Formats: sequence, structure tokens, C-alpha cells
Amino acid sequence: MHSGRSTLHAGSLGLAVTALVVSLVGMPATAVAETKAEPSLAPPGCGSRCEQVFSKQLGYDAHVEGWRNTPDPSGHSVLAYYIDGQLRDTATLDYEYVEQASCGWEGDAQRCAVSYFTGAHSSGAKSVFFSADAGIEITDDILGGAPGTMPTYLDGNGRADVALRQSTYDPNYAEAPQYWETYLEFGGEFVRTGCTAPEYTNSPAPTEPAYRSCDYI
Repeated sequence: MHSGRSTLHAGSLGLAVTALVVSLVGMPATAVAETKAEPSLAPPGCGSRCEQVFSKQLGYDAHVEGWRNTPDPSGHSVLAYYIDGQLRDTATLDYEYVEQASCGWEGDAQRCAVSYFTGAHSSGAKSVFFSADAGIEITDDILGGAPGTMPTYLDGNGRADVALRQSTYDPNYAEAPQYWETYLEFGGEFVRTGCTAPEYTNSPAPTEPAYRSCDYI
């Protein structure tokens, strides 16, 4: 009798496992993935309607996230710096909306170029230093007169540089050609190398420093 109960139990268990497998196979791949995803929480001070724009791994189990409160036209962004999954520091950017980040090593810490837009006709970038001791330090900020500023790598040294979008405003913003200014990062500051030629097409950001004159305005 004992042997019969064991056989019956094993058979029932086998049917249950088979039913579970069939159920999972029938689920869409996205639904399976969603059951494993953990909701990302907005950092303090960001607000209940913030959305995450980027997340960058920095090394040593550290990472930075960029969040922005897009529903509010006079809102803000928040940079959040985490170490070992714990929030180390935040920085609020008033009336600026973060977009992208490129990062690199600075000694045993990390530095990022973080792009943002503010208003309809301007964008810029900040040089941001992340360390366990000091948290978040913004050491430089540059602003252009057109949307599209890009954090990038221009000189091959692994440090985050910037291609800044500008307009000649001639005869007006809507009809004016635009150009790129390129900046290399040195010691926490962005140093301009030069500009590309103005053009009416929306060209991609440069992949190396520009050295033409910037005397277009």
C-alpha cells in the first residue's frame, strides 16, 4: 500500500510540473521578463512622477542614475549616486532636464559628462565628479544655443568630453545654420578646442576635436 501511495504522489507531481511548464511556455516572453523585473524607485526629492533617463555603471559596485520630472514644465532633474546599492548622494538640477552621460576614471573615482536641455532652444553639459568621500561634485557647466549637446569621447584618453550644439542666429534662430563646438575635459573643466563649419543640415556630433574658428556670431 505504501508503494502505491508513492507512485500516485509522484504521478500527481509530474502532472503539476508539466502543467506549469506548458503554462510558462504559453506566456509571451515580455510577460515572463516582467515578472522578474524590479521596479526602479525615484530618488528623494525627485517627486512621484519622475522618470529614469539613464543609469551608468561606474565601477567598484557604484553607479549613477539620471531622473527628470518631465510632466512639470518648470521642473527639475536629479542625479543619484549609489555605492553597493545604497544611495550615497543626490544633486538637484533646477530647470534642467538630463538626457545622457558618458563616464571615465579619474584616479580611483569616476567623472561623467552629463548632457541636459533647458527650454526649447538650448542644451548643455556638466562635468560631474563622483567619489565615496565627497559624493557628487559638479565642477563645470557649459551651455549652447541649440538642442542636441552630446557627451562623448573625442581624444581617446577615456575621459568624457562634450560636443556642444550652437546656432549662428543669422538671420534668426529658425532660419540660421548650426554648428558644433568641441570641448575636452581637463582637471574637471571643459576646454574648447574649436568649431565645425555652420550648416543647415542636422549633422551628427563630431567624433574627434574640431579646430576651426568659432567666430560665427
